[in-house]
Amino acid sequence: MSQLHHALVWIDHQEAKVYRFAGDDESEMNVNSRTSLQRLHHRREGWEAGGNPPENSDFFRRVAGTLGQTAGILVTGPGNAKSAFKVYMDHLRPYHASQVFTVETIDQPSDEALLSLGREHFHVNTRPAMQGEHTQTVL
Repeated sequence: MSQLHHALVWIDHQEAKVYRFAGDDESEMNVNSRTSLQRLHHRREGWEAGGNPPENSDFFRRVAGTLGQTAGILVTGPGNAKSAFKVYMDHLRPYHASQVFTVETIDQPSDEALLSLGREHFHVNTRPAMQGEHTQTVL
């Protein structure tokens, strides 16, 4: 999609799902917080000892990179990652930050529930299923 679109971002500290809506076109992109080059072991400190997980600016950069030119963004998620992502955009992605309509707490909805939320929020015609859309994983 190269045209202006709306985006719904569901994000936690492990992954993000970005749904883009442009007219009748919809797409989904998944972004994992870890790339295959990152080490998966670490010391037991900080967030594992009861603090907050460290913010992953590379992860947030990759999520923001999927947004493109938007007409509006809805940011959702279960915990603090959605707010941390908004703060990241406020500081480093002011265009995207200015496009955020709202930040909402949503636990672990199904893909269809997220699509329905996006369609409702952005007043997109409802369809029985995604047809001709693609899912992409961003590493």
